[in-house]
Amino acid sequence: MNFILQLGNNAIVQSIIYLSISCIMLFLSKFMFDRFSLFQPEKEVKKANYTAIIAFCGYMTGVAFILVGAFAGPSGKSFRMDLAMYIAYAIVGIILMTVSGFVTRKIMLNRFDNAKELLQDKNIGTSAVYFGFYVAHGLIIAACVNGEFGGILSSIFYYVLSVCFMFLFLRLYDYFVPYSIHEELENDNYAVGIALAGNIIAIGLILMKATLGDMDSWKSSLITYFIDLSAIFLLLPVVRFVLGNFIVKAININKELKNNNVAAGLIEFTCITCFALLVFFMVDFTFAI
Repeated sequence: MNFILQLGNNAIVQSIIYLSISCIMLFLSKFMFDRFSLFQPEKEVKKANYTAIIAFCGYMTGVAFILVGAFAGPSGKSFRMDLAMYIAYAIVGIILMTVSGFVTRKIMLNRFDNAKELLQDKNIGTSAVYFGFYVAHGLIIAACVNGEFGGILSSIFYYVLSVCFMFLFLRLYDYFVPYSIHEELENDNYAVGIALAGNIIAIGLILMKATLGDMDSWKSSLITYFIDLSAIFLLLPVVRFVLGNFIVKAININKELKNNNVAAGLIEFTCITCFALLVFFMVDFTFAI
């Protein structure tokens, strides 16, 4: 018995246990995807439907972020407690990720038939947006299951709050660009889908930044959350300004996206995600409350 306990205290053994549990969690996430998503990846691979697999790759990438967030999150007084908390938060994260698939097709992209676009039309633009949403939700959920304040209830609360902000961002984006993103996606405009995916991942990074951190109370947590989020939201228009006036000043980025210029979509995807990474690591609007 003492020998087993000593093994449990060995860092290498603990790493093997965590990796084994993580593999089980990946299997569970795949099972949940098969059960509740629009398609089963194996069937689409046999059909060589790479558009559907792009969406699935985004899902698995998001799940990996969640597992890392759960692993780096709350710690208990013993290895067994740490492991139990990791499993609990990972399962909650996978459930929330499954909910994210429903949110994407029923709320975020509810103006056209998602299954038709992914499985029949093989619409790369729509699959890129799905990739973006899954990665963004994975980042947000990773932050939600990472903090020590509030437990699982706090994780669910901040996930719902972040999804509401993401929905608001999508509507604002649709309002400010001179085209309907839903119509362009349905019309197989790949450039718009790629650009939108970059914006979604960027807002996911910013929402992750606003969610991360341990707070002393619900009040201080919420105040800091809204300060971070509001301040950083104001910085996002800077990207469009820099993009249109310095990086690709010789072209009209909106016009190129409207004309399905994939190169323009890739430029916006890269610029907006790079900017969000800079904000994530360099900008801090928090203050003592």
